[in-house]
Amino acid sequence: MEKLLQWSIAQQTGDKEAIAKAGTPDPKSLDQLFGLGGPDEPALMKQAIIVATNPEATLENQEIALENFEMLIENLDNANNIENIKLWPSIISQLEPHVPTSLRVYAASIIGIAVQNNPLAQKAFLSHEQGLKSLVLTATPTEPKELYLKALFAISSLIRNDEEACKKFLDIGGWKVVEFDNTVAAKQILRVLSVLSAILSTGLDANKEKEIHSRGIVAELVSVLQSSEPHVGCIDKVLNIVTQLHRLGFKFTASELEQLESSVSGVLHLKDQLSEEDLEAVKTVWA
Repeated sequence: MEKLLQWSIAQQTGDKEAIAKAGTPDPKSLDQLFGLGGPDEPALMKQAIIVATNPEATLENQEIALENFEMLIENLDNANNIENIKLWPSIISQLEPHVPTSLRVYAASIIGIAVQNNPLAQKAFLSHEQGLKSLVLTATPTEPKELYLKALFAISSLIRNDEEACKKFLDIGGWKVVEFDNTVAAKQILRVLSVLSAILSTGLDANKEKEIHSRGIVAELVSVLQSSEPHVGCIDKVLNIVTQLHRLGFKFTASELEQLESSVSGVLHLKDQLSEEDLEAVKTVWA
């Protein structure tokens, strides 16, 4: 199987020397690779991680291996098999600072894809204590942009609708991830908003409400609405979060309500591009 994976990587890179060195796999192995003779996807997953974590493999081959792994775990059964075949520790290890950035990006992406809307994978990942800690450490604007965005994606996927994951995330300082900067690209703001929305997906308690007030998060939401270059996706997300807070019984101050009403009025010229449902729902907040 390892020879088969090396052959596959060589074919994708087009490296003639590597192709010659890998040789030609036997027909039975090719049938296995292309699903003609009963695919053994867990074995392919294992071999991909062997290549990805092999210090003697070239960076290009490691990237291709993780890309192949990423495609495999888009299948729900394969995502759940990460735990069954004990691959989570190896994937989590790829988030470490000494690992090349491109591999860290793949690792964060793999985590996000595997746990998204997948309670079994969420629980399995959470059982590996270092995983969540590594994600939180990686989700900082000082990291390369693509890595930062993927880490935010992985976090929001992990904690959404999962009370245990959200509690552990907040207990290890997860609120620091909800860091707004309106000078950055809209995609970054959207990812931060997604983390906030994921935190609220598990409900609102006194501690969450206290943090939202103390961190001035409502004012940050208002600033997104008041951006000189408004982004429809960001505005929609803010409207949804404000409505979410209202439904959960969040106690807005009179000043916050006034600012929200004024800010929403300021984006009504975009109403044809916004979610009509969110736009109508948010009006009930100050009604």
